[in-house]
Amino acid sequence: MRQVLALMDLKIRLVFANIPVCMTLLMPVGLTLSARMISGSDFSEADGLFSLGMSLSLSIVMGAVLLGSSMLAEEKEKHTLRVLMTSGISGKQYIIGSLVPYTLIVEGINLVLLPICNVRLSLINFVYFIGITLVTTAITMLLGFTIGIISKNTTEASAYVTPLFLLLGMFPIFGSLNEFVKMFTDWVYMGILVDYVKDIYDYHLGLRDIFVLLAWFGVDIWVFIKAYQKNGLDE
Repeated sequence: MRQVLALMDLKIRLVFANIPVCMTLLMPVGLTLSARMISGSDFSEADGLFSLGMSLSLSIVMGAVLLGSSMLAEEKEKHTLRVLMTSGISGKQYIIGSLVPYTLIVEGINLVLLPICNVRLSLINFVYFIGITLVTTAITMLLGFTIGIISKNTTEASAYVTPLFLLLGMFPIFGSLNEFVKMFTDWVYMGILVDYVKDIYDYHLGLRDIFVLLAWFGVDIWVFIKAYQKNGLDE
């Protein structure tokens, strides 16, 4: 447990010491503030929900994928990951020690977006918001970890991030515009996030939604562990 806590502390320090990553994480906040300033007093509730949906997708997809992939790829590039492994930290400990602080950092940004978009939620809706955004952020972060572990360096990781960002960020939006596409996006975790934001005040999480979120999370963990082991970082 002490190793995991020490790793969490290290991860948080590394994130805030990386200015390009911090700027990327804060980009959704900056863009949303700009949109609200431009709209001025004409910023309606519909504008707020639209801004929240776009900024959440940007925060979770770009922020989480980039944070997870770039930080891990940088550790591989600088050989600090190998040092961690030889210090006795297992693959599972590494996942917990990296996933928890990174996910909480992105979730903090997600929460800041609520007042900026002028979205006021009841207690039960706020619990829904935290639960759905936490899980979707964690799933995306694990995808970023997998990209980082299979990439040779940060440049290669960045090349993988772009198509994934377009797929996860745009595909669910197309699903909201086309019923045929929606049949597929209903089984994509980001599709659940898009549907949630559209009906944020009256949303009810169904069994299918729970299954999709848990399935993506479980498969993501399994894929990352396999990639972790295949790269010789955990015997």
